[in-house]
Amino acid sequence: MNLTAADIARLAAGTLRGDAGARITGAAPLEAAGPGDLSFLADAAMAAAAAASKAGCLLAPAGAEAQLKDFAGTVVFTKNPRYVFMLALRLVEKEARPLPAPGIHPSAFVSPAAAPGASVHVGAFAVIEEGAVLGDWSVIGAQCYVGRNAKVGARSRLYPGVKLLDGCEVGHDAILHAGAVIGSDGYGYVSPEGRHEKIPQLGKVIVEDGVEIGANTTIDRAALQTTVIGAGTKIDNLVHIAHNVRVGRNCLIMAQAAIAGSTVIGDNVIVAGQAGISDHLTVGNNTVIMGKTGVMSSLGPNELVFGHFARPRLQTLKIEALLGKLPEMHSALRRIKKHLHLEDAPKHDKKTGNP
Repeated sequence: MNLTAADIARLAAGTLRGDAGARITGAAPLEAAGPGDLSFLADAAMAAAAAASKAGCLLAPAGAEAQLKDFAGTVVFTKNPRYVFMLALRLVEKEARPLPAPGIHPSAFVSPAAAPGASVHVGAFAVIEEGAVLGDWSVIGAQCYVGRNAKVGARSRLYPGVKLLDGCEVGHDAILHAGAVIGSDGYGYVSPEGRHEKIPQLGKVIVEDGVEIGANTTIDRAALQTTVIGAGTKIDNLVHIAHNVRVGRNCLIMAQAAIAGSTVIGDNVIVAGQAGISDHLTVGNNTVIMGKTGVMSSLGPNELVFGHFARPRLQTLKIEALLGKLPEMHSALRRIKKHLHLEDAPKHDKKTGNP
């Protein structure tokens, strides 16, 4: 990055205080930033930490001018400093990690019956099977596999080792990280006469526009229909999504979460790390499932659930607090029973009333 503070102010649509010509060549957190770095302050309440920073240019919340009067560097006051900092990091990323140049590596196999678009990149030892379609400016990394009749949308990127299996589709502007597998067979069997026999998995997976899928995540194809990941959804590493699941738009699904077959997830749902959702359920829009929660019945919209039985968060916290007091409560109960001479009382037959 080689920008001036004035460039940052234009990017932020903000107000600049200080040297508009200050050169910004990098980005760093407040405590590590130097004179050539851009940093940000998300909350004006943390202004004291910012005052000690050596950042050459600071993004700060609009209205925090008085709190930052002692900051020595240049400040850009803007509505959302964190977001503008992210935009600046994108500029850094373009220089530090540029996209591979268009072209097909000599070691890659691209079927004559495939349809690569304009300016695509296909990396070393990648395989593109017959009928596959690669959108314009898509990037297919080294050792990727794009199966028969699979589709990759424009500007989408498959990092090395991604497997997009037969008939599955990825929309525009999607990112699939290394080792992701899209379209593996769903887990379906029948068990006649005590043996397990595989049910053919003939459906597919559709990953819509703007989705990001983390490393080593697996999404199974449906048996007959379609597993769908809605537009704008972001999935972390090591997530498993089973056959025929439908995930809504703009969801966040975090590491090691698992969603069992034929469950429907609404829009804007958050599924935190190591949460598990059972099969054939529905989860309503805007619901939050906290980490390590086990969901075994359907949830409505706008819920916040936690714990092994996915109870409302506050109820679960109360139960957890009581669990810690069980030994003390048990001792108290035994003392009460002893006081009332109940501990050794003979048991009576419910029908006759006799001991």
